[in-house]
Order: sequence, then structure tokens, then C-alpha cells
Amino acid sequence: MWNIAGALLQYRASAISPGAFILTEVLAAVALVTAASTHLNFVALPNILPYVAAVLAVDILSQCAPQTRIARTVQTIIHGTLYLVITSLCGVLAAYATQRLGFPLQDRLFEQMDQAIGVNWLDVVTWVDGHARLHAILKLAYDSMSAQIALPVLVLALADRRFEVRQYLLSFVIALTITIAIAALLPATSPIVLVDRSTFHVMRFTGATPVDHLMLLREAGPMMMADSLGGIASFPSFHATVAVLTPLTLRGNRPVFAALLVLDAVMLCATITEGAHYASDVIAGAGVGFIAYFLAGRVVGAEVRRSGGVADVHPVARAPIGTTRAA
Repeated sequence: MWNIAGALLQYRASAISPGAFILTEVLAAVALVTAASTHLNFVALPNILPYVAAVLAVDILSQCAPQTRIARTVQTIIHGTLYLVITSLCGVLAAYATQRLGFPLQDRLFEQMDQAIGVNWLDVVTWVDGHARLHAILKLAYDSMSAQIALPVLVLALADRRFEVRQYLLSFVIALTITIAIAALLPATSPIVLVDRSTFHVMRFTGATPVDHLMLLREAGPMMMADSLGGIASFPSFHATVAVLTPLTLRGNRPVFAALLVLDAVMLCATITEGAHYASDVIAGAGVGFIAYFLAGRVVGAEVRRSGGVADVHPVARAPIGTTRAA
């Protein structure tokens, strides 16, 4: 599977930077080596082969078609979304595998940090539980993360902004790598362990850290992970990272940016409630988003300069996202 996907991503995939390839390979290597060394086996993995096959078919058709701007757009979208799928899968596996390292849980530290900024998680979620309509809005925003991860690729590809696609994809994998590394060193169960979920009327905490998985991963000895995998990282919150990274990437498109500001302000709040995160998780996740974006911009800019980059990918040649170029 990895050979097929890797070969496809490298085939005419100019929208994906070398740095992004390297970091995805690092995540895959960390997942494989750590899982093997700690005797962790994944029984049930998402099957992405049908998606890879579909992308291969579309890619072949796009190569046979006249190489117009539409063809370039299709190629950028299919390569970019495939990269996100593969990188996300590598990231989830690496996140689970690195939790086998068993560093001390840091919930007490994060509780103290929340107290320092005046946030009481239990009071917040109890109040939201009494407002069903508000909870519904928060949950919708929280569940928009997957769509928001793909949105920059679609918008930027349609605008023929290949440099920005490169920067976004690299910033995504940088943020994912940072999140996994910090979560491995500073693991936490999240505040969900403080409550009995059955006592709440509308709150379901669907995005909470799977505490049963976390505790199993921390046990010594061989382990078979047969359940569906979820978001195992508490600190920093990757939802908060996406809530910063997506609007930051699309700030050149004013209507989309304005809508994202509202949506992601709600999603940041929902990360505390529906995601059962400490407020400190959200602050740290937002910081990771800013760091990854600006670091990716510098790296991709340097890559373009070293390769004698052409105008359609160079940052100096940027135009507003709403504008287009001739085919």
C-alpha cells in the first residue's frame, strides 16, 4: 500500500513539497519502528486502497486530457487530498505507537494551567449541557474538522495557487508531527475522567480522548489494538490547530476567511466542551498552528528558490485568491 501511494504522490505531484514527503515518511517510520519495538499490533486499520485506486484512475484520465488549467486543478486536488489521507493515517498510527513509551501523565499540570487562567472545565460543560441548542451548534462546528482540513486544497487549487497548496500541506504535516511529539512526552487522559458521562443530558463528548485506549497502550507487554482508532492526543489539541491553520491559509479569500473566523471561533469553544480538552490544550494547539504555518512558508520558499522556481508557485508572484490565470 505504501509503495503504491508513495509512487502516486511523487508522480507529477508538484504541489507537494520535498519537505512534506520527508515528514510523512518520518511519521510512517516512527509508527512502524515504535509499534514493532513495543510489540503493538494494529488489527483494524482504515482501508484506503479503494481511495488510492480511485485517485489513480482520475489521475490517469487527467494526464490523457489536454493539460489546461482545469487539468492542473484536478491533479492538484487529487494529489493534495491523497497526501492528506496518507499523512493523517501515518499520524494516527504514530500517535498511538508513541503512547506506548509511557511517559508520566500530566493531567495535574494542565489542571493547574487552567486554574491559572481562570477556567473551570466542569463548570463550562455543565452550563453547556443545560443549553441544548448551543450544544448542537458547538457540535456541528466541532465535527467540521475533516472538511476544514480538505478545504484549503480545494480553494487554492481552484485558484491555481500551487505555492500556497505546498505551504498548507507542509504546515499540516509539521503541525501533526509537533502534536504527536508533544503528546508523547506530555500525555494526559483529559478532564473526561472527572465526570460520569451518563449524568449529562445532551453532552456526549464524542471527541474526548479514548481513555480506555490510552490506558491499554500504557500497559507493558504485547498488545493487539482491534478497535477503531481515534484522537489519542490531549495536549496540544489538533482541533485547535486546524481552527487556526485553515483560516490562516485562506485569509486571502475574504468571504471564505470571514465565514471561517466565525466557524472556527465556535470550534475552539467546542474543543473544550465536545472534545473534552483542557483550555491549555486549546491554547497550545492554536500556537502550533501559527508556528507550523510560518515555518512551512519559509521552508517552501527556500525550496522554490533553490530549484529556480517558476512564477506560478513563487510567493512573490501571489495574487488575491479570488483571481485566476489563463490556461
